[in-house]
Amino acid sequence: MNAKPIWSSFKLKLKNIMTKATIIIATGVLSAGFSSKAVAQTVEDSTSVYKFVEAYQDTLNNRNAAATAAFFTEDADLMMFNLPGVHGRQAIRNWWQKVWQSKFNKQEPGRKGTIIPNSIRFLASDVALVNIETKTGGRDSLGIELPIRGARGTWLLHRQNGSWLISAMRAMPTERDSIELIRSLKAEESLKPQIRAFVRAYEEAFDTHDPAAISTFYTNDADIVVRNSPLIHGRSAILKWWRAYFAQLRTKWLDQNRWFESMTTILIIDEIRMITHDVALINITGTGAALQADTEPPPIRYARATWVIVREKGVWRIASLRVLPSEEDRIIRRITN
Repeated sequence: MNAKPIWSSFKLKLKNIMTKATIIIATGVLSAGFSSKAVAQTVEDSTSVYKFVEAYQDTLNNRNAAATAAFFTEDADLMMFNLPGVHGRQAIRNWWQKVWQSKFNKQEPGRKGTIIPNSIRFLASDVALVNIETKTGGRDSLGIELPIRGARGTWLLHRQNGSWLISAMRAMPTERDSIELIRSLKAEESLKPQIRAFVRAYEEAFDTHDPAAISTFYTNDADIVVRNSPLIHGRSAILKWWRAYFAQLRTKWLDQNRWFESMTTILIIDEIRMITHDVALINITGTGAALQADTEPPPIRYARATWVIVREKGVWRIASLRVLPSEEDRIIRRITN
């Protein structure tokens, strides 16, 4: 599989966006204060994001660590599957250099990737959330076709001085990957009062095991991925997903005489980064605890989560939530076509 330019494949998508915008304007269904100029700006911004992703893909396939790191902000962070997190542009440069030297250049120097943006949401005029999928393949040094591998990810882009840069990158397991959870717990707290209060309120809502209460913390167009779950988009879909999630846990744990009703969620803020005045990224360590009882409680598990939150009319809401496997979880990668 050879990496192909992605820009041409999105021309039709952009054309559809522009067509829909024209229809909205013509029928007068625009909301108050929303103009054709704003629609045109959104299309232009989407185009620039697609081109940015294509440029990143080409640079990544050239395996130049310095050039790849230049696509990130100075304070960017990166988490790839269950590998340790990397913070800062220089650390990201060193990380890519090490990965390519220790693995790809020795084992699969011919492997190339294609990055496909599946959705773009603008959280602010200069902040975009992009959900992507990747496919990699190619031929090895003997000319043998390499197995095609798939992955998915979420990028938080921040436009600085007119240019898009990656402020945060998360690579997620696919829905077909298997993840083995291992008993462990890590905790490190950092506080920012207003956002900490928001996280605490979410924590308390989560302990009620009430999906309706939990879903109120999300924006209308929010999306979530919990380990290898599907991408769940929109508040109503998130509500439905949490209902199914808690129903499954309640059945599983009560049947095994365990502690679902007494479980207490613990969300520990590892890092808060203000992307703009109204957009923040939070890295969280999450775990749970149960009241002591006569029989042994389930093993403690921990997870890493990244929230992107936005302030709407003075109220913080979750625009994107990603729960990644921990560094100690074992991910079984399956070959996907």
